[in-house]
Amino acid sequence: MAAESPDPPSAESSESSGEAPTAAGGPRRIVVAGDWHGDEEWAVSVIRRVPSLLTGESQRLILHLGDFGIWPDKAGQVYLDRVSGALAGAGAELWFVDGNHEDFDRLDQLDRKPGPDGRVTVVPRIMHLPRGYRWSWQGLTWLACGGAVSLDRAVRVEGVDWWPQEEITTAQEVTLSSSGHADVMVCHDCPSGVAHTFAHPPPDWAPEDLARNDAHRRRVQRIVDAVMPTYLMHGHLHRAYQRTCDFGYGPVKVTGLDADNRLRNFAALDVTTMRWDVRPGWFTRFRRGPVVG
Repeated sequence: MAAESPDPPSAESSESSGEAPTAAGGPRRIVVAGDWHGDEEWAVSVIRRVPSLLTGESQRLILHLGDFGIWPDKAGQVYLDRVSGALAGAGAELWFVDGNHEDFDRLDQLDRKPGPDGRVTVVPRIMHLPRGYRWSWQGLTWLACGGAVSLDRAVRVEGVDWWPQEEITTAQEVTLSSSGHADVMVCHDCPSGVAHTFAHPPPDWAPEDLARNDAHRRRVQRIVDAVMPTYLMHGHLHRAYQRTCDFGYGPVKVTGLDADNRLRNFAALDVTTMRWDVRPGWFTRFRRGPVVG
């Protein structure tokens, strides 16, 4: 189990100088968001805040931690079109790692044709970061590591609202683990070394899915142990918190964000300092809370 620092996380404001970032440096400030689950009203409401959250940024970007809302039906396409339009209005792009609630058949088809930079355009201004995708911002190397387990698998239908590609595979684990050090990992799932306590699971969650979830979190932890990031951020647990953990190689700032329709679902991050622009007490250190989505 990871050792956790008793110190509260930094909540200092991190206003940048307002200088335009260089192409090599990337943005100085971004917005990071947790699970939106295809909720277009909430997604648009967050996007409309981006210009004020990223004042002075010429490259406005939302980095999304999965369960963004890639869905196969007409409503799913309407959601993408409306989010794309809102991003255009805000002068922003959205990059996302895949969660567990995504149409992986569609993502798999799109991922076969990545752009020259490795990102995959879903619709204009919305880009998927495939598992293992790497990029650099402000001298830090970032690594995308989507995927998680749907604990309510028992009440879902394969190919309709559940896809087996939700889990990181053994081959993907090997590739991610052997890809070298990254300063920042952007995940959907939470590594097993970060302790959480949840309420008793609902009766329709099958024991085998609970076991799959535990195994998947251990898999993410093995990837973390190999990559050795200093910062890790994730969604999936629907709770906003921050802890400093020790996985055996030094301190790691682990940050989780809440789900849609909750104000702790998104926050601005200064990429040059890796400090979140939030008020004191915004992040919590609780052990109990809502169940995983």
